[in-house]
Amino acid sequence: MAKVVNIVGDKSNVGKTFVMEGLIKELIYRGLSVATIKHDVHGFDIDKKGKDTYKHREAGSETVIISSPKRFAMIKEVKEEVDLESLIDLAEDKDIVLVEGYKNSSLRKIEVYRKGFSKEIISSKESLIAIASDDELELEDILVIKKDDFNKLADLVLKEKEYNT
Repeated sequence: MAKVVNIVGDKSNVGKTFVMEGLIKELIYRGLSVATIKHDVHGFDIDKKGKDTYKHREAGSETVIISSPKRFAMIKEVKEEVDLESLIDLAEDKDIVLVEGYKNSSLRKIEVYRKGFSKEIISSKESLIAIASDDELELEDILVIKKDDFNKLADLVLKEKEYNT
């Protein structure tokens, strides 16, 4: 079973991806396998016009899978967003799953707070592992760590219980 931690912030550009990148590198340096799940509220498209997979989808295929000796990808049209638990299950073979976004999830969280940019802490005290910040925040009963201290952040991730669906 993987450990699953949610990286959140009150809005875009607070540094969630910066924290994700640093944590990924630190956890891999420690010999762990990592999966990530990124929430995109705006929708996305990883297919490129003119490519074979794009042509398959444009012709009407609702699921397109591309495979090579080193990786595979699946593009699947869905009627509604796939729930987070199902996405986490897809990564069950990894040691750690880091989730970026999904700020309303029930997962344990590291919240990123950016000085002069973030407005408020959005996570409940009960769900918070820590705040990763570039500011000296004084919060009662909440651990605040420098957002570039990936060693301490990785230590906190590793102390979390394994995720059970």
